[in-house]
Amino acid sequence: MSEQTHNVVGGQAAVGHLVQAHEIGAVHIHEARTLVHHPSFELPPEKAHFVDRTEEQHRITAAAVPAGEGTRPRILAVSGLGGVGKTALCVRAGHQLADRYPDGAHYLDLDEYRREGVPDLAAVLTDLLSSLGVEREWLRRDFRGLVRQFWDRTRGKRLLLVVDNARTAAEVEPLLPASARSLVLTASHGPLYDLGPAAEELALAPLGPEHTADLLRLLLGDRHAAADPAAVEALAALCDGLPKAAEVAGGLARKHPHRSLAELADRLTADLHRRGSAPVEAVWDTALAELGPDAARLYHLLPECPGPFAVLPTAAALLGRDLLDTEDALAELRTAGLLDHHDGGYRQHALVRGHARRTGHTADPDGTGRAAARARLLHWLRRQCARADLLTAGPRATVQAELPPLPGVPDADLGPAKADALRWMEANRHALYGAVGLAHDSGRDEDAVALAESLWTHFLDHPRHADATDAFRTAVVAADRTGHLPARVRTRDLLARPLWEQGCFDEAAAAVEQACALATLLDDGHEHRRLAGSAIDFRGQFALARGEAAAARGEDEAAHRDFAAARADFTAARQIQQGIGNAYGAALQTYQLAKTATAAADPAAADLFAAARTEFAALPGRERMTARTSFGLARALRQLGRHEEAEPLLTEALTAATTRGSSYDEARIRTELAELADATGHPTTAARHRSRAAALRAEKG
Repeated sequence: MSEQTHNVVGGQAAVGHLVQAHEIGAVHIHEARTLVHHPSFELPPEKAHFVDRTEEQHRITAAAVPAGEGTRPRILAVSGLGGVGKTALCVRAGHQLADRYPDGAHYLDLDEYRREGVPDLAAVLTDLLSSLGVEREWLRRDFRGLVRQFWDRTRGKRLLLVVDNARTAAEVEPLLPASARSLVLTASHGPLYDLGPAAEELALAPLGPEHTADLLRLLLGDRHAAADPAAVEALAALCDGLPKAAEVAGGLARKHPHRSLAELADRLTADLHRRGSAPVEAVWDTALAELGPDAARLYHLLPECPGPFAVLPTAAALLGRDLLDTEDALAELRTAGLLDHHDGGYRQHALVRGHARRTGHTADPDGTGRAAARARLLHWLRRQCARADLLTAGPRATVQAELPPLPGVPDADLGPAKADALRWMEANRHALYGAVGLAHDSGRDEDAVALAESLWTHFLDHPRHADATDAFRTAVVAADRTGHLPARVRTRDLLARPLWEQGCFDEAAAAVEQACALATLLDDGHEHRRLAGSAIDFRGQFALARGEAAAARGEDEAAHRDFAAARADFTAARQIQQGIGNAYGAALQTYQLAKTATAAADPAAADLFAAARTEFAALPGRERMTARTSFGLARALRQLGRHEEAEPLLTEALTAATTRGSSYDEARIRTELAELADATGHPTTAARHRSRAAALRAEKG
């Protein structure tokens, strides 16, 4: 027979009688009291200010539906970065739902029960059973007995439990009521994998910029917020979606009421991003202290990774361990709430990244470990970028050699097709472009040059000019620092094109002229002559681009001079490439001459494009340039009014561009198809192509 004892909160009515209690192995007669139990509602007060989380509150409300038959309660596991507002959300939702749970609502902060990182769950159950009406003298003496007593006490009850600061499912499991009519909200830094499939996960992301600003206005008060709206937005950016950081800003405003918001922003920048803020970072310090050696070292190394996220192989390169060990370390960081996983990548919140960097400097004061990690990472990225470029563009002249595999870390799976390799580069572009700067800053100039070279084909298919200009400009500095003459030529040519495509003609002119001047210092070897011809080709491309810009402004005389200069350079470059037997280089110059003829409205353009197309088609692995010459030929034919010949060529080029995943080529081909549809009296088709082209430009930049 289970205990018949009940407790009273705020007052007890007692009736004395004897209760017979049966326990394992013996029968005991106890004299006890039957007490009338009034359910306890022990949730802490809500935060004074709360914004957004509407969708998350709806999900919690939807979970507050009895699970049906059985004894396992509904469980909703809220996880997220420390300071993101998990507790505030659970407490707010608990108050809103408390009326649905007439048998009580209870808040359990497991950190209050921790000793050396482990919660005393027996103490938790003791307090919880007391709140549920079990007097101290009737509590079981062992942990298993307390768990069973809790199951007995909660069977069939409608209870709400908020379990805060849970770290593992094992900490939560003994606290689950034995009732499908109950609801348990857990708050943890990382996902609680072992709670089972019945537990619904709710990953709480940082607030958006607008809601962060709304919260700041509430915390700062009307006077401060109204005085400088722009400063409120700046403060919101500093807080980066963490309500805890916003509370720190509000506290600074109250502590220093006479400071302007701009001054508070300076102080908050120092506190959050340079020195670190104890109120914000306390939970991260605790989580870091409890990490295993590999996870702690990886936490400190992840800020070295360029770009906003890391993938498993880049993390393995940083750590210097195999994929299995690295995956375990990443999982530990996720569980600790120090890392998020989205869309196949691992991301550190900006403020966590700052914390990791500062604590990493403390753990590795001379930077030896970080330098070794950067070297491994750059080795891996440089090799993968070169492999992807080779698969995408085919063999071409480079000034830096490909590296061997990084020991212990497998190469990236680039897929079986060129389009797959290009998509890999596009998916990892932030890391690849950022790695150029990382290599330069780390004194690894050859890596910077090699990465920039390999990014060239990606830039042609996905021309993001700001990224490319920064990376190629950095590569020029790195090449100059090495003193390697071919690298100094190549990097200036790489830089020139994004410059002239942005209208920076003076800087582009300086780059191509310097490249040609440096090329005259090269010897007569095959590869050096090939590079010299390439430098002249880039100077011709620049002249062509400048001539097109002059023609667009109606400056016909200047355009004529530039087109003539372009023809001269392309002709000279073609002779060099033919002289060394470089059929691809010679075909490329035919293609450039055809583009120049098109810009100059020369009827010879169609014949030149046709010749270039034939030359490229005869070369193995040059489908990309064959498709581009098909596009050029189609445009020339359309301008000549030969519409029927143009259409199949454009269709061929479009198929090649979409298969390759080149959004840039697809957009311009669709624009040309729209022009052709207009010319042939198909306005609906023209509108469809223009709409798709506009969508690609908006989506891909």
